[in-house]
Amino acid sequence: MDKRKIAILLSGFILSLIAISFYGGPVTYIFFFTVLMIPVISFIYIFLVIASLKIYQETEGRDMVSGEPYELYITLQNEGWFSFSSLKIRMYSSFSSVTEIDEAAEYELPPHSFIKRRSKLVCRYRGEYNVGIKEIRVGDFFGLFSVIFRIKEPLNVIVSPAIIHPGDDPDALQIFETERDSMAMRTEADIPVREYVMGDDLRFINWKISGRLQKIMVREKKGEEKSGVAIIMDCGRYYKNDGDFLPKENGVMEDAISLSLYFLEKMIPADLFIFEDQVIKLPVNDREDFEELYRRMCTLKFREDRDIESFILALEKESVLSGYRIMIFVLEKWSDETGERIKSANRDNTPLLFRIREGAE
Repeated sequence: MDKRKIAILLSGFILSLIAISFYGGPVTYIFFFTVLMIPVISFIYIFLVIASLKIYQETEGRDMVSGEPYELYITLQNEGWFSFSSLKIRMYSSFSSVTEIDEAAEYELPPHSFIKRRSKLVCRYRGEYNVGIKEIRVGDFFGLFSVIFRIKEPLNVIVSPAIIHPGDDPDALQIFETERDSMAMRTEADIPVREYVMGDDLRFINWKISGRLQKIMVREKKGEEKSGVAIIMDCGRYYKNDGDFLPKENGVMEDAISLSLYFLEKMIPADLFIFEDQVIKLPVNDREDFEELYRRMCTLKFREDRDIESFILALEKESVLSGYRIMIFVLEKWSDETGERIKSANRDNTPLLFRIREGAE
């Protein structure tokens, strides 16, 4: 809405009333009704534009991966017998971004013509949500009024979590290095090693001692020796609004995947625990395991009844928190109650590390 033009229109309307009141005559009445009909004609025009405008959106596919660019094609088509004078596009921007489309640009369309735009769509978070054009602002040919209407059939996509290599995340790398040092301090002094022979499990190679002795050394197995890492991923939903829970849940999932990939590459046995209707353990011993884990992540649902306290209680009940050298909790948020619950469940006093996404964007 152009406030300056509206002010001029109101001034004309007031002047026409004054002219009718003091002078009368056919000219003043024609001027009065002309000023009066301008808004009516403008809104009829806008209504006809909305009825005649067709919008088409298309992507490479409905399935996407967060953080990766995909082709997006947008077409505005005029199927009416008159020109469209002012169209503005507004895109969904909370969870995705579109390049090469200027939302400030105004488009004009002659009768039976179209405008097609090609751009790149990048989805920020894992999940299912709408992308592309959210709404269109339609203005009249006088430039006085405009109406914004939402797209009735928005473009919906399903976005899988990104696989972020640990080395790409400085914060994660710091946690990983801390974990490695912690494991080294607990194992070197009291776990015997011997020289590698064909057939030994590569996961038991002690790289630090091997480097010092210049030959491959493996840890000898002992009866109840603890091995591997447990990754406990928070599966709770703590917020109602999409804009609040999607970024945090996406961060939790990407951290868990990144951790799993790190230990796989280091040949350290790891188990990822998630909470659905029950506790589910996903081992990560080879690439096939990792691919299965990723498939589960793509379909995992975060729910209010899967909060971390309920998850820890289920883990404790099923006695799956023992037998690990270290446990890493990937949490969406932190509270004193969570800390106490984890402490009481950690009966073996296993070293703990935490990755908390609260406050992450």
